[in-house]
Amino acid sequence: MPILTSQEFTRRMQAAQAAVRANQLDAVLVFSTESEPAACRYFSDYWPSFETTAVLIPAEGDPALLIGPESLTYASSRSKIAKIIQLMDFRESSQPDYPGSKLPKWSDVVSQYKLEKIGICGWYLFPYAMMTELAKAMGGMENIVPADALIRPVFMKKSAEEIACLKAAAKASEAGFKAILETIKPGMTESELCGIATAAMTAAGAEATGYPVWCCSGPNSDQAISRPTMRQVRCGEIIHFSIGAKVEGYSASIGRPVVLGTCPDEIRKFMQVGLDAANMTFDEMRAGRKSGDVAKKIHDYIRSQGYGDAILYGPAHGCGQMECEYPFLETSSEYMLEPDMTFMQDMFLHRNGMGFRWEDGLLVKAEGPAEMLSSYGRKINIL
Repeated sequence: MPILTSQEFTRRMQAAQAAVRANQLDAVLVFSTESEPAACRYFSDYWPSFETTAVLIPAEGDPALLIGPESLTYASSRSKIAKIIQLMDFRESSQPDYPGSKLPKWSDVVSQYKLEKIGICGWYLFPYAMMTELAKAMGGMENIVPADALIRPVFMKKSAEEIACLKAAAKASEAGFKAILETIKPGMTESELCGIATAAMTAAGAEATGYPVWCCSGPNSDQAISRPTMRQVRCGEIIHFSIGAKVEGYSASIGRPVVLGTCPDEIRKFMQVGLDAANMTFDEMRAGRKSGDVAKKIHDYIRSQGYGDAILYGPAHGCGQMECEYPFLETSSEYMLEPDMTFMQDMFLHRNGMGFRWEDGLLVKAEGPAEMLSSYGRKINIL
């Protein structure tokens, strides 16, 4: 049985339309790509393949899903938005001509919705070529404004259904890491291990991975964002896993270091400081606290242990339909933590050519410390 209901999608659209009206816009255009699908999927449940997409949310009236020339049957099969408009600008990046096509143009959409001022959500993703065509139809760039900040309050606090999706994704992610612990041995490749985790997650109910999962071993463990290689894992080195599943669009993650055989004392101590800082994050992320103050306290602890130079970012970032979404929790953050905000506690430390990540989902509660969405294998794993 699906977790997300039609009422949930109606709630989201109504909240977005209220934000459009409050900001005196005629509409907001929510843009997404195949690799960054979250914003459009949030409102439509449509996830583009090859093409790009957008959701047009007018201040009043029915929204529309905007797609390219090839996706109509696919989009119609899953979109929660009944009205679908095909535009050539959303075609795949190889830019086929589609001779004889009579698809509508931006001017047709602008005329149909009587648009005079529009906001763009996904401002930093929106292609220049598409922006120039939209600007022509709108009568100039002065009639187009950034709108990411306008839409963010709609999704920053999660509903009960969204939280259920994240918990299901965390459970599937656990299955991926469990398969790793049961299978890993020296000589296996990073890519092979990622394949084992992916198979276990999809068998456990994930629709896909939440991001391209990775295993980074030895010198590759120094990479905070990476992809697996054909390198064989070895004993006595950090083997860092970031494993995440996607359930009904919602992505969770488990980040864990593993060491095979004998673990050098230097590595054991390094991993323990990271784990202690990660555990501290769950205790400190409480409703009513200023986000930046929490980050400063975690960073101060790491510095007190002599690892200040190992800090890259963190200690947390928002999560939902993207495993990493707005907002980051940083020492410069000004927002207040509120109940039903969801984050990935994400502690990545690196020095001397090695690194690791401790990562788990968390839910800010009305009272007390944050709820941990996963705890499987949350220990120093020396196998």
